[in-house]
Amino acid sequence: MRARLIRWALRALSALPLRANHALGALLGEIAWLARTRPRRISEINLALCLPERSDEERRRLARRSLRETGKTLTESAWLWCRPRALVEGHLVEVRGGEILGRARARGRGVLAVTPHLGSWELCNLPFSETGDITYLYRPPRNPVVEPMLIAGRANLGGRPARIGPGGIRTVIGELRNRGTVGVLPDQEPDADNGVFAPFFETPALTMTLLAKLAGRTDPSVLFVVAERLPRARGWRVHFVEPEPGIGDADPLRATTALNRSVERCIALCPEQYLWSYRRFRELPEGGRRPYR
Repeated sequence: MRARLIRWALRALSALPLRANHALGALLGEIAWLARTRPRRISEINLALCLPERSDEERRRLARRSLRETGKTLTESAWLWCRPRALVEGHLVEVRGGEILGRARARGRGVLAVTPHLGSWELCNLPFSETGDITYLYRPPRNPVVEPMLIAGRANLGGRPARIGPGGIRTVIGELRNRGTVGVLPDQEPDADNGVFAPFFETPALTMTLLAKLAGRTDPSVLFVVAERLPRARGWRVHFVEPEPGIGDADPLRATTALNRSVERCIALCPEQYLWSYRRFRELPEGGRRPYR
């Protein structure tokens, strides 16, 4: 029953014109703001930690806009997963930094495409699909009913799954060694055995070491990719961004510091579209967890 309901919701959301789809997502985000939900509290705490130089009112406005954009991310995922691929491609209206991707491909190595939780991250498989599918690492969703739908939807945009774990890691290493493309989300909190604390907007955040390990083992070309959502549902602008030096360094702290600085540069492109409602600073360096209350 639950699977049928979710499939029905996906079909209904994908049937809407993109402008109506985004309007519904923005409404959901506005409700989350007005109802003083947990995502609002988390967003406000994260912004106070990351942007202390801004006034309280500036941070409140940014948190509110971020929740509206997060709502759009939720509803547009169904649109991206279910609409014909050619139609989705027609909404990629601009590419900035395309020469970065060109240099990465010309190098003749694997490509490690790093996509923060920013803008329309579900769309970021698509720019790589013209030369073959991209293999992406993912954590299975908490609701197992959603997993096959997620995999099928991402396949529509040229994505092949590799679940995080020993088997998935072997898969992506093989892809990189065979000059394939691998996608990674870099700003999820790892477990303590697979991360170190590194500054993220000057606040210590438990940060994955996996990306540096992949870069060190296979010497791929590393680049960041962001799909910025344009106003009034005009489509998306794709940005390719060079990483900070040291992102593949053997020193975990240097590598993760470069990773977080690279994510910060991406966020500066469209800060209101970042997922500020994620508990990015939950684990504390001295032990224990931030209550986010």
